Amino acid sequence: MLADFHSLTTVHDGKLLSAYKKSVLLDYFSLLPDNLENIFIFEQSKIEKLMNIVWILSSVTPYSLILRSHAFKDGQSKNSDINMAIFNYSILMTADIISYDIDKVPVGKDQKQHIEFARDIAEFFNKTYNTDIFKLPEAVISEDVGIIPGLDGRKMSKSYDNYIWLFDEEKILKKKIMSIQTDDTPLEMPKNPDTCNVFALIQFFASAERTAEIRKKYLAGNYGYGHAKLELLEILLNYLKPFREKRKKLENNFLEIEKVLERGNKRANEIADAKYEKLMKIIWLS
Repeated sequence: MLADFHSLTTVHDGKLLSAYKKSVLLDYFSLLPDNLENIFIFEQSKIEKLMNIVWILSSVTPYSLILRSHAFKDGQSKNSDINMAIFNYSILMTADIISYDIDKVPVGKDQKQHIEFARDIAEFFNKTYNTDIFKLPEAVISEDVGIIPGLDGRKMSKSYDNYIWLFDEEKILKKKIMSIQTDDTPLEMPKNPDTCNVFALIQFFASAERTAEIRKKYLAGNYGYGHAKLELLEILLNYLKPFREKRKKLENNFLEIEKVLERGNKRANEIADAKYEKLMKIIWLS
């Protein structure tokens, strides 16, 4: 799903939002396999009954639950006069999940609360109306990739400006990698790979064999963080090369992306419409 409605919490420039949306779609499709026959991608804003479902869910969602939301607390810490879209963020995200009878949702550890909220809100509705219309989704979290570390050691996030964009130009990519924070252990001394931000990223993109090889270099000494950063750059460039090439091709053939979106939007609307009709009967408004 392309979460374009969610972006309205912070982006209020129409042209900029349109450009962001196109960029994200190019990213998505560059990383997907060429055969999209069994893959559905749809636009959140094109789901006609989505906001109706959000309103129905809002009617059973406790105010106290939303006050515990990380998204709300984070927004409040940055701006005391936050908009209601940020406050209702978790309810919209819940509708994005439970409207389609989703069983499992792959997320990072930092997103686990959203799935817990989706389960809570689904259960609130089911109990209130004595129904089982909503499934209780489960979070799927890979322990190996629960949180991707950023350039400063915190979780990688655009909000923290500590991220690496997959399609950064090589010069920009190199500059970011060389800026990754490390300690002041001398070159000749052994280093602990398990506490190093550079090595943490190497583990995400290198093969098991290459990772083991670099680990040995850390432990042996006479291997500096500069060496590790250059190896990370090489690993990233090789890893990303096919995706970068595919993205360039897609930029000149965006019509193919629009065709897939049209199919995805149609299917997602069919599912959401059916769920909405059942909801309306349950709440006796149909």
